[in-house]
Amino acid sequence: MLHWGLLATGVIARKFAATVNAMGQAEQNVLVACAAREQTRAQAFADEFSIPTAYGSYEQLVNDPAVDIVYISSPNNLHAEHIRLCLAHGKHVLCEKPFTFIAKDAAELYALAAEKGLFLMEALWTYHLPLIQKAQQLLAEGAIGQVQHLRADYGFIATGARRVRKFRSELAGGALLDIGIYNLAFARQMLGSHLGNFTGQPKLSEFGTDWFSHITGEYAGGITAAMTACIGLQMPVQGVVYGTEGQLFFPNYQQAQKMVLIKNNGEEEVFEMPFDHTGFEYQVRECARCIAQGLTASPVYPPQTSIAHMDELDRIRAAWGMKFACEA
Repeated sequence: MLHWGLLATGVIARKFAATVNAMGQAEQNVLVACAAREQTRAQAFADEFSIPTAYGSYEQLVNDPAVDIVYISSPNNLHAEHIRLCLAHGKHVLCEKPFTFIAKDAAELYALAAEKGLFLMEALWTYHLPLIQKAQQLLAEGAIGQVQHLRADYGFIATGARRVRKFRSELAGGALLDIGIYNLAFARQMLGSHLGNFTGQPKLSEFGTDWFSHITGEYAGGITAAMTACIGLQMPVQGVVYGTEGQLFFPNYQQAQKMVLIKNNGEEEVFEMPFDHTGFEYQVRECARCIAQGLTASPVYPPQTSIAHMDELDRIRAAWGMKFACEA
C-alpha cells in the first residue's frame, strides 16, 4: 500500500485527490494526509476527500511517518524548495509540472533523489496516457509514412484572481510554463526528440509574462513543428502529426482519449481509449510500480527527458528576454 500526502490543496490537488479516491484501496494507493498554509483550509480539503490527517504547515506533513510519497502542487516558484524539503525527510515525490523553472535546479534535484534512494518524477501526466503510447507505436510502425510536421495548439481564458495567479512573475507564471509545456511534451512524444532551432516572439501581459506565443521549431531529421500557447483566447487543444502517407489527428491531445488516423487516400481509423478515471491514475500507477521495484526514476518519463524540457523552457525564455521576478 502506498500512502500519499498532498502538499498544497489548490485546484489541481482536488483532481489528484479525487483520482486516488476513485482508484480505491484495491489499487494499493490511499490518501493519508494533506497540508496547506492554513489549518482551516487543510481541514476543509481533508473533510471533502476523506483524508484522515490535515496539517497547517508543510513541515508537519513531511514529518508524518505515515506518509510514503508526497504529491506537490504548490506554485511553480516553490517546486524546487518543496521537493528538497520532502527528500530531506525521506519522502518519495511526484511534483506538478513545470518540475522547476530552471533546468539546473531540475538536474540537481534528480541527482539528490538518486543519491538518497528516493523516487522522484515530474507530474507531466500526458507521458503515461495509453493513447499517447498507442500513437507512438503507430508512428514507429510507419502508419503515416515519414513524419514531416507537427502542429499543437492550446488556449483558454482565465479571469479575475485566477488570471492574476496564472501570470504573476514572482510565481514563475505565464502561458509557456503553464500550458506551453504540454505542446513541447506532445512534440517530443510524437517526434522522439527535443526542440532544436526555433523562432517566435511572445505577447506579454501587464505582469511581464507571456499570455500568447507561437513557436516554430525544428526537430531531429529536419521535422518542423508549429506550437501556439495562449491564456486569453479560447482555442481547441488540438494536435496533428503529418506524414508522407497520412496524419494522426487528436481533437484534444492533452486529454488524449481519441485520435484519428487519416490516410492520404481518405481512409480513416478511429482509436478511442477512455480514461479509467480522470487520466491522473496512470501516473499514480507509475509511481507505485517504480517504488515497488526500488527505482528512483521512471523509465516512462525519465529525469533526462524532464530536464530536457526544463532546458527548452530556459532557452525559449532567454530568447524572449523574459526573466521571472523570483529568479536570483
